[in-house]
Amino acid sequence: MTPMIDVVFLLIIFFLVSSHLARQESRLPVDLPVADTHDPLSVDPVSLTITINQDQQLLAGGQPVTLDGLATLFAEIRDRDGETASLRIRTDGVVPYQVVEPVLHASAVAGVVDIKLAVKESRGS
Repeated sequence: MTPMIDVVFLLIIFFLVSSHLARQESRLPVDLPVADTHDPLSVDPVSLTITINQDQQLLAGGQPVTLDGLATLFAEIRDRDGETASLRIRTDGVVPYQVVEPVLHASAVAGVVDIKLAVKESRGS
């Protein structure tokens, strides 16, 4: 009975830590672009969240990463999650599309095609 209780406590700790890290990633300071129309925020988990800050720095899991590093990450999540592999891109509103496009291209090459772009609703809507 004691080993089973130990395993349960370890699982609880694991889920608490992993959920904290997932929430922390979405709190990176980024002023999201504004969109007049969008789908409501999905609560479905994604395989990976990429953040592009106003300095045009790529962050995966809050850590800086290069485009080559992204290609490796995309291949890993595709191999791990298969057809259900998904990606969320959070980018600052001042970041030009030329910075976002290579991320989209790398994900398409790796076979990760379920991509969600994070935006905020315009005030006029």
